[in-house]
Parts: sequence; C-alpha cells; structure tokens
Amino acid sequence: MGMESITLSKEQQRRLEIIHRVQSGRMSKQEAADVLAVTRRQVDNIVRRFNQEGAVSVVHGNTGKAPVFKTPPETVQRILSLAGEGGQYADFSVCHLQEMLGTHEGIQVGRSTLDRLLKQHRVRPPGHAAPAVKRRQRTRSAAEGLLVQIDASLHDWLEGRGPKLALLGAIDDATSRVLHLRFHPSECQAGYLTLFRAVAVSHGLPQAYYHDRHTILHSPKKATLQDELDGIVPQSELQRLLGELGIASIAARSPQAKGRIERLWQTLQDRLVKEMRLAGISTLEEANAFLPGFIERFNARFIREATDPETAWIAIEPGMDLAYYFSTRQTRVVRPDHTISWYGSPLQVLRNAHERSLTRQRITVHTTPEGELYLYAGKERLRYQVLPVAPAKPTPPAPAPAAAKAPGEPHPRATARQRAWLFASV
Repeated sequence: MGMESITLSKEQQRRLEIIHRVQSGRMSKQEAADVLAVTRRQVDNIVRRFNQEGAVSVVHGNTGKAPVFKTPPETVQRILSLAGEGGQYADFSVCHLQEMLGTHEGIQVGRSTLDRLLKQHRVRPPGHAAPAVKRRQRTRSAAEGLLVQIDASLHDWLEGRGPKLALLGAIDDATSRVLHLRFHPSECQAGYLTLFRAVAVSHGLPQAYYHDRHTILHSPKKATLQDELDGIVPQSELQRLLGELGIASIAARSPQAKGRIERLWQTLQDRLVKEMRLAGISTLEEANAFLPGFIERFNARFIREATDPETAWIAIEPGMDLAYYFSTRQTRVVRPDHTISWYGSPLQVLRNAHERSLTRQRITVHTTPEGELYLYAGKERLRYQVLPVAPAKPTPPAPAPAAAKAPGEPHPRATARQRAWLFASV
C-alpha cells in the first residue's frame, strides 16, 4: 500500500509540533491546552486521535471541501454587478447595501460576508480607522420623552432632480427613535410649529427640547435694564410656545453637544438620499410622501431600548385646541363696528346679543403653519367672517389750469380799469 502524502498548513504544523512535545514529555498537557486555547480534556482527545490516525488527525475533515454556506458564484456576480461601478447600489455603504439586497433583490447575505466579497473583488476599498477624537460623551437620557433633539439640515437631498430642501427632524435622546421628519423649502418657523404639533399628537409633550441657537428657536436679544427689573427674559415666538406648554427649551453651545441628531443627518444624507434616488423622487411633495415608510424602516433598524422603561411623555389633553398653541400670533384692536384689519382685509368679529362687547379690546390672530386664521380673545375662539374690501374712492379730477397770457399783454382786470372813465357820470 502506497504512502499518502499530506500537505500541512503552518497552523497544522504548529499543532503537530505541540503534540510531539506532549508525547515526549517536554510539555505538560496543561501547557499545551494554554497554547492551543483549548481545555485540558480536549488535549487528551487530540493526543488520542494522533495515536490512532497519525499526522492526518490534525487536518480538519472539511479541508479541501467547499463550505456548505458558501455564497453561490452566480449570486456573487449579481451582487458585484449591483454594487460595482455603474450599479444602482454603487455608492451604498455595506450595511445599507445588505438591507437593500434583502428587501429589493431577494439576496440574503451576512454583513461580514458582503464586506469581505466587496473588498476581495476590489469593489470597495479597504476601510481605514478614523482618527480618534477626544471628547467627553454626554450620557443618554434614561427614559424616552425626557429630552428630544431637534434641528434642520439644508442639503441637496434630491441630488439636482429638484429644488434644494431643508429637512426638519426630531429624535429621542434615550432611544434614538426618529419622531418626526419633514421637508420644507427652508428652515422656517412654520416648519418647527409643524414639528412640535406632530410630536405632540403622535407621542405627547416631552420634558425638554434640545436645539441650536438659531434665532427662530433662541432669541438673540439681550434683556434691557427694565426687563431685568421685571424678571423678563427675551424669548422667540417658539420659546414662548414651549414655555406655555411647560416644555424646557435648551440651547446647545456647539454642534457636538447635540451629537445624536448630527449623526442622524450624516446617516440620512447617505441612506435617505440614495433611497429617494432609487424611487425616482424629484419634488417636495413626493419626498414628504416617501418619509413615513422610511421612518418606520429606519426605526426598526436603529432604535434601542431606554434604560428606564417608563416613558416621560406627557399626553396632551383630549380636545386640545391645537390651533391656539401651534401657531404664530399677532394682536389687533377691535374697532367700534367689531371689525379688525388684517393686512388690508377687514375681518368682522361675530358676536351674539348676549355676548360681551369687544370694542377697543385687544384680540390675537393665530396663523397655523398651513396659513389658516383663527381669532382669540384670551383662549376663547371667536367667530368671524372676511368682509369684501371696499372699493377705493374715485380721485376728483384736477382743476384745469388757467390760460396763460401772451408775453407783454396786460392783465384783463387792468384793461377794465383803464376803460372805466367811459361809464363815469358827467
């Protein structure tokens, strides 16, 4: 019977050397267990197998065989065509690509396997560790609803297929749950009012909002001497709103301080941009219609459990007048005929005979983010109707200019005086 040749790897040769040392007594079984990173009992099994089978015992039974879970070549080629240059997922990150392959292409592959395939075929460059940044990390809030971070991201979200938009968002600090996302033409007061209202309706009122020092959210005015004497702190319209609702307004002093939502923008500028590209979205309306489904998938992927399972959300009262709170306000004085002027349009305040008169009193006009008008006396919502604008009074014609006299010609009255002697009595 011929001798069978065996080619051993360096690791297998190392294992065989340790077995020889154990058998010759130059190494104890416990020392061998420590070197091989196995238990003392496993060393006994290794030595026994060597005595029965010889050097072949150190060769694994699957050596030379294709792995059972090896990705089929045709699947690998399909992945490379989708993720390679010119493919629809060419610029997707590995994690995002794994999700898209499973959701839209029916390809189930592990993240580490996918990463190895892409690097092995040079579809993705080998990653380099980012330089360490020394910052003190702020501890997450313990419970959901204790702190909500809000911000806006001005970005070319549609990659030139449509207008540049501002994405306003809110994320819970404890769980990283995305609470609200909505596109607007710019970072505006109406957008934040929409955000506050949506979070209140869907989740409740948080204990605090954490935001940057944009003048919409944080008044830049300094308190005057009289303000300090009266205990008045200058507030923006949105600060006033949060104060009425009992919500703390905390202004961050650096972008790093609100890192939760800053990292959200980085992720969305990668994932959301590419998914909207795949969906062919090119308008503001289409982008906002796409967001609810995206938020649901995003939260399912990235949400985490809070340390304290009891949430800190405060539910809004049933029947809460949303238009009173989530709107901008301006004051007007009611005229004797119970009308006010609103940018040139007269509004008639409707009052019944038994209701008190509002003549010469101040009322507030509330404008919702959608542009709807509501009138209030205190918190009482008033009925009103828009009156037609009175036509402008016609301008009287200018008097015709007197006929100009010729140069050197005497005035008619002077000529009459010169002829008066003809009628004098003799």
